[in-house]
Amino acid sequence: MLHYLIRRLLLLPITLFAIILVNFVIINLAPGDPVTITEISPEGAATRKADKALAFGSDERYLQFREHYGLTLPILFNLWPYLTQEDVHRSLQTLVEQKPTLQNPQAMPVKEYDALRINFGDQARFVMPKLLQVILAPAQSKEMRLMASRFFVRGGTRQAYLGPDLTEEQKQFNRKISKDNTLLSTLLLTPEDTPDQWTKKTEALEKWYEENEKFYNFQPTSGQRIWMIFFDTRFYRYMSKILTLDFGTLRNDTNKTVISEVTKRFKYSLTLAIIPMFITFFLCQLFAFVMALNQKRWPDYTLNVLFLILYATPIFVVAPYLIEKALNRDFPFTSIPIPISGFTSPDAIYDNQTSLQRFYDVIQHICLPIIAIMYGGLAAQTRLSRTAILEVMRQDYVRTAWAKGVSLPTLLVKHIGRNAAITIVTSIAGSLGIVLGGSLIVETIFDINGFGKFFYDAVINRDYNVIMFSALAGAFLTLLGYLAGDIAYTLLDPRVTLE
Repeated sequence: MLHYLIRRLLLLPITLFAIILVNFVIINLAPGDPVTITEISPEGAATRKADKALAFGSDERYLQFREHYGLTLPILFNLWPYLTQEDVHRSLQTLVEQKPTLQNPQAMPVKEYDALRINFGDQARFVMPKLLQVILAPAQSKEMRLMASRFFVRGGTRQAYLGPDLTEEQKQFNRKISKDNTLLSTLLLTPEDTPDQWTKKTEALEKWYEENEKFYNFQPTSGQRIWMIFFDTRFYRYMSKILTLDFGTLRNDTNKTVISEVTKRFKYSLTLAIIPMFITFFLCQLFAFVMALNQKRWPDYTLNVLFLILYATPIFVVAPYLIEKALNRDFPFTSIPIPISGFTSPDAIYDNQTSLQRFYDVIQHICLPIIAIMYGGLAAQTRLSRTAILEVMRQDYVRTAWAKGVSLPTLLVKHIGRNAAITIVTSIAGSLGIVLGGSLIVETIFDINGFGKFFYDAVINRDYNVIMFSALAGAFLTLLGYLAGDIAYTLLDPRVTLE
């Protein structure tokens, strides 16, 4: 078994890497731009700046967000440093000639034009000398040079380091880019510039480029370009953080980390996942024994129909029904009304309770949510367990044990139940990953601040950090569940070996 565990543990990081890679690519290739959600003003209107829209794709807050999450980089492979002068000229020409206007019959669809504009804006920092060449070329049209200057400013603009604990080097870098960003914004060419202003701005842009070419590495060497292919990408940036257990911050509040928010909700979702799992395991075995021992008789038919109805009843019907029946009723054996919301009583009451009172308080509050969560799984697992028990009961060793006079309880627990449980363990082991999935409907109806609502909001808001963490953590727990299931096989059936 030791060798098997070592092999599985060695395969664990490889499997997790593959899962992260697949999920990361799918999330980043998903249609839609997550940043556009943040561009809605309090009045409900989109905030855009006309003088920077062509190069920046939106205003500075838009760019800051995309830079912060690495959305300005390619996903897996960065071939942008290998763009040629012809590639740059072709993109600029398309942006100039096919701009969507009512008077332009050659205009591109707005969606395609915006995608090209934003993508070329991201590429700008890798083609700065080529953009400068267009700006300084007298033979180029005024529109081409105007467009090139805007993307040149876009490529030269950098985002500052954020946070309270910045190093002196980071502070110096922030001062440097603040000065450069301000200067570049004043050197942006505009159609209203006079020929003299035009000349002064182009000369200033050329001078700025020459002074900062090495600092910003505008012309990387061949070795640096090869390095950029694999390491100047979104995936590498994300993995470099993951390896240091930095799962990032929330999309809407950079002061809150993903880990801290998950930790706050862990006790709620863990309780609502683990407890129903164990209760389901034991109850399904109990009901399955009753059904198997009374096969083709009224207890078997009755329970089969009952569990079939429960399995077919949606949770958004059962949960409100439980709340309706609990209204104005006391918890069994007490005079306390059945709680219908929350994980505990209000803090003013809960904080003044003893440990035992808090335990009973939690039990009373989670009773209805647990019933709502487990009834469907209990129905499915019971029918599965019934089939497994019937199959084991037909085995020769069970007939032999019965013929030798083994008592019914011993036969059911030691010979039948132990071997039939392998099937249930297989089913339950793979469900360990749902601990971080939560139950959106139950948590919403019963007002429990668990993972379900948290991850649902992350999907709606396109919060990449939270979505990736849920995928990673869910995969990790699922793999651990299968490993625990394999170990449980050896405990339930000595004939099973892991060698």
